[in-house]
Amino acid sequence: MSKTVPVIFGDTMFWAYDVALGVLFIEAARVCAEMPPDLQAAWRPELEQDLRTHALVGSSFAVQLDEFGVQQRQVLLSCVAEAAGRIEARGGVSLAEVSTWPELQESATSFLRGAERIDAAPLVELAEALSELAAGTLPPAPAERHWFYGISKGRILQGS
Repeated sequence: MSKTVPVIFGDTMFWAYDVALGVLFIEAARVCAEMPPDLQAAWRPELEQDLRTHALVGSSFAVQLDEFGVQQRQVLLSCVAEAAGRIEARGGVSLAEVSTWPELQESATSFLRGAERIDAAPLVELAEALSELAAGTLPPAPAERHWFYGISKGRILQGS
């Protein structure tokens, strides 16, 4: 079973640890759901559901930022940044917390791949990478290699 999710925008991509992306996207979906009604566009519920779907399917399919319209992508990235800030303020996410998330029902332990805790730092770094990717400011990886985000030791290079 793969643990990586390709995150793509245009001709650029990086890999994300599926657990980190899932935790970040579930929290971002909650941020999205809490948006004041006057800021909610008609597509907001669909965006919230897309975030949850990506979180739950993990490595089963890529996150293609191109598929979101400009406004949707801006809201998505705003929600992801707020989610990272919330997780950072909590000091990370524990298995006990994740076990209460209704999105996961009975699968919290397998969702975290046996981890007792996910630290905040890799999630914050992943949120920043998403924003940089969409802005075209993500530092390029060396030829035939890709960045990998969302793990405890921080960004690393993958590939030959």
